[in-house]
Amino acid sequence: MRITLVPRGALASVLAVVTITAIVGLTANTLLYEGASRFSLREEEARRTSEHIVVVARMLEREEPERRSKIVDFSSTEHFKLGWFRQPIDPGERSDALVQMHRQMVLWEPSLRGKDLRLHLGSAGNATVVIGSLQLSDGSWLHFRAQDLVGEWPLKLQRVFIASLPMVALVVIALVTLRVILRPLGLLADAVTRVGYGNSTVLEEQGPAEFRRLIRAYNDMQGRIVTMIKDRTEALAAVGHDLRTPLARLRLSVDGVNEVQTRDALIHDLDEMELMLDSLLTYFRGDDHAEKPCLVDLAVLLATVVDDLQDRGYDITYFGPEHCDARFRPVEFKRALSNLTNNAVQYGNRAWVYLSVDHDALRIRVEDDGPGIPEADMQRVLEPFQRLDPARQRNTSGVGLGIPIAVRAVAAAGGKLILSNRREGGLCAEVVLPREDHGQQHFVTNRP
Repeated sequence: MRITLVPRGALASVLAVVTITAIVGLTANTLLYEGASRFSLREEEARRTSEHIVVVARMLEREEPERRSKIVDFSSTEHFKLGWFRQPIDPGERSDALVQMHRQMVLWEPSLRGKDLRLHLGSAGNATVVIGSLQLSDGSWLHFRAQDLVGEWPLKLQRVFIASLPMVALVVIALVTLRVILRPLGLLADAVTRVGYGNSTVLEEQGPAEFRRLIRAYNDMQGRIVTMIKDRTEALAAVGHDLRTPLARLRLSVDGVNEVQTRDALIHDLDEMELMLDSLLTYFRGDDHAEKPCLVDLAVLLATVVDDLQDRGYDITYFGPEHCDARFRPVEFKRALSNLTNNAVQYGNRAWVYLSVDHDALRIRVEDDGPGIPEADMQRVLEPFQRLDPARQRNTSGVGLGIPIAVRAVAAAGGKLILSNRREGGLCAEVVLPREDHGQQHFVTNRP
């Protein structure tokens, strides 16, 4: 089973929706959190600060003014500086975070309620420092300077990475889940592709209820199509057999005609009738036959087809390698090549068959020097029962199935048939097949 790292189709579309939704949600939450909380209060530090201030304030109120400076120096720490002054601190920058901090300090230490407690931010360049002052009972002021009580909330890559981990996990889970859910749809698409080439497969009903109904409908439709084709093929085979019997009797009767000219004309008509019957049976049979693709020497097959036409007196030449392997249905593909080369020698005085090998394809070109086909009819000639004799200026036999049969055979081999007019005049029928490497290719300039 082929595993692709990059999902495609419906899986990629649904996964893209999930990923975009997760990214938008992450971005919105980040921006909202940043806008609502530019400053995040460290609640535990605020509580310890309020306790520290209350304890020191009580000690100062019990001591004489001469000893208060020593007490505040002794009570100071590296991150919490204290001082005792007669005046309050100068008003500084306020923020919503400090209003919240003032409220929490009063709630934590009810003794601060009713007292003049002032809080300000430090300098504009150091917004994480809080400077405050508390008025004592004698009118003096206890100053304090605390660091990291409030902190800015910078948008750091580390935090973004941590916040994005749930999003990544969500996308991975969605990828695995969606791949399992959509697997029946992929199997159905592969089965539909195979059934177009005659390889019918009954699929197991699996997946969600909608997929089960779809697979069930496909299996029923496939069964009806296979039955219809089988019935049609059997009916055509019976008709073909019944028609060949009177044709054989007519041929035996023609042998008894003494006049040579009349006998030759009747034999020609019988050959044409058998050719038309064979073409009809081949076309309507489609892919319903037991022949399987196998490795064939395409160069030898082309040379054989060209030799047969040369033995019949036609001017046709093969150019290409002596050996070149390809995979297709030998009988079906040989008939396609015969149809193309027969058209070339019938509508032109000379014909050429070229086989070339590219790095990824094999190319067969059947060219003639006939009148070619009008550009307006180039696509119509690929359709069944289309005859363009007025454009080709020849009276030829057939029912217009030679090229459609070739198109079908080439498609069954995984290739395509391209028709175009030559600059020098005439038609070029190019068959492009996928290449399989099987040893070295040996080229010659021409082959008589």
